[in-house]
Amino acid sequence: MIKTPFSTWDPQWEPTEHEVFRDFGFAGFTAQMLESSLVTILLAAEDAGQIEIKKPKKKKDLESELYLSERTLGQLIYILKEKGIDEDLTKLIEDALEARNYLMHHFFVWNSENYLTDEGRGRMLEELQQLRFRIGRSQIAFSQIREQIFEKVYGYSEDDLRKLYEDFRRRQNEGESGRSRD
Repeated sequence: MIKTPFSTWDPQWEPTEHEVFRDFGFAGFTAQMLESSLVTILLAAEDAGQIEIKKPKKKKDLESELYLSERTLGQLIYILKEKGIDEDLTKLIEDALEARNYLMHHFFVWNSENYLTDEGRGRMLEELQQLRFRIGRSQIAFSQIREQIFEKVYGYSEDDLRKLYEDFRRRQNEGESGRSRD
């Protein structure tokens, strides 16, 4: 933290305090990547004509991407289940949803006493690793499904997309270095 004459907050953090927030952030990031995979899967399925994303009348003019990005993880799972998803994937993603909801809505409240001690924070770190695993295994599965659907619908493999992204970043960086010389 940068000290100024107006600084009033000067926390003295224990190392495990940083680790709890780091692991909480990593688990939250994993949940967002899962949501992103589900949105991409649904959009690709719609583009392929396999599904129609039903939007309320007042939102019919919204693009499907915008509409889906406003949905919660639970709502995205409901749409997937409605369109057809096998039982094993349903169990996997419902477990991820339960873990994600606990993480976002209850984790710190239910662990407030644990946060006060180093040992308690150690227990919190173990629990965060378990939650991240539960969310992460679903995220990995649906990322693989997303890649398969994307290749089938759009004809781009993961390697093709990586090359396109690297080319985009290279051109972007060249543009930035060209602007800085002006």
